[in-house]
Amino acid sequence: MLSGAALADAMRDSRRRTLAAVADLSEPQWQMPMQPGVNLIAWELAHIAWFGEFWVLRGPHHVDAHGFVQAARPPRHTGPDALFDSARLAHAARWTEPMPARAEVLRMLDAQLAACLDALPEGDDDARLYAHRLALFHEDMHGEAFAWLCAALGYPAPVGLEAPKQSSAAGVLHVPAGEAHIGWPAARRGFAFDNECRGHVLNLPAFEIDAAPLSNRQFLAFVDAGGYDAPAFWPGDAGTWRQAQDRHAPERWRCDAHGHWQHRWFDRWLPLAPDAPVIHVNAHEAEAYCRWAGRRLPHAAEWEVAAAHADTFRWGASVWEWTADAFTPYAGFEPGPYRDYSAPWFGDHHELRGGAFATSPRLHDARYRNFFRPERCDVFAGFRTAAPR
Repeated sequence: MLSGAALADAMRDSRRRTLAAVADLSEPQWQMPMQPGVNLIAWELAHIAWFGEFWVLRGPHHVDAHGFVQAARPPRHTGPDALFDSARLAHAARWTEPMPARAEVLRMLDAQLAACLDALPEGDDDARLYAHRLALFHEDMHGEAFAWLCAALGYPAPVGLEAPKQSSAAGVLHVPAGEAHIGWPAARRGFAFDNECRGHVLNLPAFEIDAAPLSNRQFLAFVDAGGYDAPAFWPGDAGTWRQAQDRHAPERWRCDAHGHWQHRWFDRWLPLAPDAPVIHVNAHEAEAYCRWAGRRLPHAAEWEVAAAHADTFRWGASVWEWTADAFTPYAGFEPGPYRDYSAPWFGDHHELRGGAFATSPRLHDARYRNFFRPERCDVFAGFRTAAPR
């Protein structure tokens, strides 16, 4: 439970990670072209500053007649709300609205962090610390998003960011049937995102799940077998997506003139590491592999239960992992104060678990539910498989 000096240090650490991710980018790179999945750098940095100030310094908050969260106090260091609230400004408009210059954005960030640290409550009361913890984890997420941006645009990797570690085959884990406690327990203290609540109990049948994420070697077998060109592995929406793609392997793979496979790591093409986890594949590709291999994606609840076997189940600091489930609310769901965190994305997003090499360790929690559209392959995502039921 982060509080006091530890929470202040975490907020400073998150800010260092944020700034390090963009510090070496040139002005042309800073003025990147519009594309899905990423934000204009100036807007995203200003949004981070705005978000921290909005939730920490400008309460109390209420929801207006249009469904927007409003703050009782006016902006002090960042604003206006209409420009930097992601719920108010559409993605495409972030390239057409005037943005503050680089130096001004950095000034906003410095002023916002200093003010939020000055406002840090004493003690460890969860309710009083909610806004500070929310701002921290929000910035941690955006710090990883800057790494996706650099990788997607072929920019150099942020300083200190290393590729997922190679691992030898780890076998499978057999989990017996039984009661599974899923989500955030009502009595547990600390910070929980609204989609992790309410904690509940499921009766899960026994299942078998891979002990580690799928490797490049394993996925290459599917590619070499012509898996991308076999319609049986791409039904429904997956087939629609596949027909729109002019490729026969993951987007960031290529085969050189000598028949050697390579993958793109930020601004470099590197030999495909056979034992490293496959990365930058989307949910459709993960499910297609499973159909070819006679396996399936694990359900999110199965993943959460398996993660309790920390000594044999490898996760975190590798890749986010697609699950078989759509991102939906748990029974009794109630949106948190940050109403737009989960509710707008239920149904058409898929759930991922775990954490990637670029994810802050603060977000590595077996209950944490990540979520993206199933066609997204720019995030640091892979998968593991489970045995058919």
